[in-house]
Amino acid sequence: MKRVGHIFDELISDANLSKAIDEVNRTHHWKARHKPNKTTAWVELTKADRITVLREIITSGFNQRPPRIIERYDASARKWRIISEPIQWPDQYIHHALIQVIQLVLMRGMDLYCCGSIRGRGTHYAKKAIEKWMSNDKKGTRYCLTADIKHFYDSLRPEVVMSRMRELIKDRRILDLIERITSDGIKIGAYPSQWFANTTLQPLDHMIRQSGLCSRYVRYMDNITVFGANKRHLRKLKKMIAMWLKDHKLELKGDWQIFPVIGERRPNGRMPNAVGYRYGRGYTILRKHNLFRLKKAIREYRKREGKISPRAAESILSRLGQLKHCNNTQIYKEMFRGEHIIKALKQYVRKKRKGLMTWNMYLEKLKETA
Repeated sequence: MKRVGHIFDELISDANLSKAIDEVNRTHHWKARHKPNKTTAWVELTKADRITVLREIITSGFNQRPPRIIERYDASARKWRIISEPIQWPDQYIHHALIQVIQLVLMRGMDLYCCGSIRGRGTHYAKKAIEKWMSNDKKGTRYCLTADIKHFYDSLRPEVVMSRMRELIKDRRILDLIERITSDGIKIGAYPSQWFANTTLQPLDHMIRQSGLCSRYVRYMDNITVFGANKRHLRKLKKMIAMWLKDHKLELKGDWQIFPVIGERRPNGRMPNAVGYRYGRGYTILRKHNLFRLKKAIREYRKREGKISPRAAESILSRLGQLKHCNNTQIYKEMFRGEHIIKALKQYVRKKRKGLMTWNMYLEKLKETA
């Protein structure tokens, strides 16, 4: 693939830096507990000056500051995650400006079913593809291989990422900026990390496609789901994946599985499990753990006689939203029993939002006092 060069001037252009400022500010109007973000307001009011300063920082050699470290419990994965939140000014603005310029380069040759952290390729994009394969290609989905990369972000080394970047980009100033951003590792929470991670695994996607050992394949970040008509072919493919990861200083998690998929001739087979759902021939249901958490939240709501916090109401509504994308008739009958729970939960959320001032009001107030 031909490498791309001469893109540094586009990186520091007024249009690109202005777009990066707008993109970051769009999601940073409020802080925790809905306090107005002063950094965002300051950047908005002095946007022309901020563009000039960003250009000077990038051209003189950008050195990012230590990020804010947050430890959060991921209930869906049932494990603690360490989130690295970069400093908003100037780090996040430079990160977005860089990705805006190289995004098309990183997506060249990207697999059609490389999903996760890419706009338009979320969980439902992968889910619809698997549902289509399960319904229309029974022969090609007789067996399933599911695998995961062990501690993917923590194990992904900067030199491996830079090796992949040099295969795509030849502009030395862009490569120098990428090397400065990845010098401390590929961190969860940094905007460029998700792009670098997906791009690094592109050769793995091509190897799996070109091996001829599978019929269907989808990857959601580091979660791999492969379908095939032959179990021996999937075992051979699993070894190839493990060898490729080893060559790139990564490791396949030990809980990989190859199993027959449920069907008319295989009533004792299993349902593939991916992106929060389980898939049968012509129907889709929630993962057991997600369904368990939903039922537990509904029981807690009934135990408190409907008196819960707005944040808890938002959490339950978010979980109920998953039911819209699967076969849910029986679940609704079992859980709700004719109750108008969703309507009551939405009222709690409306009460929370009722007293909040809008961002426009806050911005106009700052302009008047400036």
